[in-house]
Amino acid sequence: MKENGEAPAATPAQRWVAILAGAVFPGLGYLVLRRWRRGLLLGGLVLGSFGLGLAHDGTLALRNPEQPFLSTLQLVGNVGAGPLDLAARIAVYGGPRYRLPHETHSVAQTFRSRMRLPTSTYGTAYLWIAGLMNYLLLFDVWDVGRGLRPSAGRS
Repeated sequence: MKENGEAPAATPAQRWVAILAGAVFPGLGYLVLRRWRRGLLLGGLVLGSFGLGLAHDGTLALRNPEQPFLSTLQLVGNVGAGPLDLAARIAVYGGPRYRLPHETHSVAQTFRSRMRLPTSTYGTAYLWIAGLMNYLLLFDVWDVGRGLRPSAGRS
């Protein structure tokens, strides 16, 4: 522990392993760096937000050629949840679908039917929040690994 209360920096290899672990499963990067409370709490928040999004029939974004910029931003938000997003796409769309197919395709029909549900807007927001929050956690894992974040009780 440094004199100013900051944790010692991890090696570059440990930082990269932590980043990859956090990208694979939310909060796991902190656990690699031995920040148990922070990893469990923040990972739980991402998992909870993602779970609420699915429970509220949130729409997993698909890239729409008619609105390429906005639909790509939505897709980037969803993909931030990592393999959770992939698993949800397989469960909802029957496979790893990232592009909106022709209107008569079953994936397009599933996408449109979920959008019409009354809770879909809330669920979609929870899904985006989970992905974007996980991106922020990856930046924080990097800072923690560099020793730039204070560690009050090594949380």
